[in-house]
Amino acid sequence: MVEFYYEGYLKGKKVKGTIQAVDKATAVKKLREEGILPISISQQKSILNLQFFTKKPSGEEVAFALMQIHTLLKNGLPLTKVLELVSSQVENQLLASEILKIKTAIESGKSLHEAFRESKLFPDFLPVMLQSAATSENLEFVFKISSDFMFKVSQIKSKIISSLIYPSVIIGFSVVSVFIAVKFVVPKIVAVLENFGKEPPLITKIMVYFSKVLTVLFYLLPVFVAAFIFRYKIISKESYDRFLLSIPVVGKIILYFNLSRFAKILAMTLATNTPIQQAVSMAVSSISNEYLKNQLKDLPESISKGQSISKALQNIKVIPPLFLNLIQTGEQSGELESMLETVAKVYDDLTENTINRWISLIEPVMMLVIGFIIAVIVMSVIIPITD
Repeated sequence: MVEFYYEGYLKGKKVKGTIQAVDKATAVKKLREEGILPISISQQKSILNLQFFTKKPSGEEVAFALMQIHTLLKNGLPLTKVLELVSSQVENQLLASEILKIKTAIESGKSLHEAFRESKLFPDFLPVMLQSAATSENLEFVFKISSDFMFKVSQIKSKIISSLIYPSVIIGFSVVSVFIAVKFVVPKIVAVLENFGKEPPLITKIMVYFSKVLTVLFYLLPVFVAAFIFRYKIISKESYDRFLLSIPVVGKIILYFNLSRFAKILAMTLATNTPIQQAVSMAVSSISNEYLKNQLKDLPESISKGQSISKALQNIKVIPPLFLNLIQTGEQSGELESMLETVAKVYDDLTENTINRWISLIEPVMMLVIGFIIAVIVMSVIIPITD
């Protein structure tokens, strides 16, 4: 647990204090549950977390900045003053600088959505939603739902990463242990046998051959790393993303995550009275998988010709029937925004459940595989010694 220092408003009164939480997002959630609207929250500085280089802010930091803007606007402060206060409270220097640039741009005569569009740190959908917001009340709403969305995305990413850490560490240490045993232990046993004029048994010969293969792969490791880094120069991003979607479990997780993001962005933009064609266009542009985005690129044009979203999506093979049926139900009932939020939640849950199910399956399978490999190594060593 980490101790965070906060300032905020409780029933219109400014309060400050400390709260224990595992991360900033959890601290914000706890404060909200207590009825506190935080305007600043920070962790106590230490030598270990000093930043020597300015780094790009995380999604969580951007989300918290948007939440601060919403809170201060809700308390009646002018927009330029709000931006000035938030920039002074933000820990990331790059984000603080960008917020000050936005403030300066607004004071020089630019509109709010134009000022945010010039910044590359904020999500692309935010300027469109700000452009559609006509009143100060709508501005508060835009910043709130944008903040909530980014917090949700950050939480999902954190869950995915935390779910993968344990099996990744187990697999990594197991591979290193097997490599050391096969590369250094088995060859020494073979050398001892050869000195006695004995021929190694078949299982030992197999392990020696396996050690040579591992050695070749180890030397080729920089080539594999370089190929991964420059993969988009070897093949197009669309082809690479299409390949990812074809991988049984990974592809399903990527598809579910992107469909959830599509539904969330579309629901948010429609909630701010954005024209449906523009809202769909923003939802499509938010998709991170290039192949899926390319499949949906004609969707705004189909909407402009009078087609419904569900009808336009029917010709796209990668879209699951459940997704189509839920959107069609929302259109027929006149509750499209509400149904899109339901769709986003459904696919968030599907993403999390898929990850948890396969992680729980991978762990015992990997233990069995590693145990089998270690048993073979032990046999390749013990059999020659007992002989």
